[in-house]
Amino acid sequence: MAIYIAVPLTIDSTALNEAVERTIASHSDRYKLQSDRGWLIRFDGTSVELSNHIGLTGQEQGQPSLIGSAIIVPVSGYYGRGPTDMWEWLKTRLE
Repeated sequence: MAIYIAVPLTIDSTALNEAVERTIASHSDRYKLQSDRGWLIRFDGTSVELSNHIGLTGQEQGQPSLIGSAIIVPVSGYYGRGPTDMWEWLKTRLE
């Protein structure tokens, strides 16, 4: 399975948070970033399929997204600073 990062492009991330929690049922397949800045998600599909799965996209033409705006990007590597459990989550799922 691939790992994606989903980041809200709106000030209020409540709708994205609720959508991820509702559609990615397994806690082991999602990791909420600090301060509601987005999610790491393990998903068996493409970024478009994940976007449609959580309801960000996939609505009928002309219908707005109920989630608002967000970006979904596949993770192929990582580097930076963050909580230890986040690095462990990424490491164990990318292996």
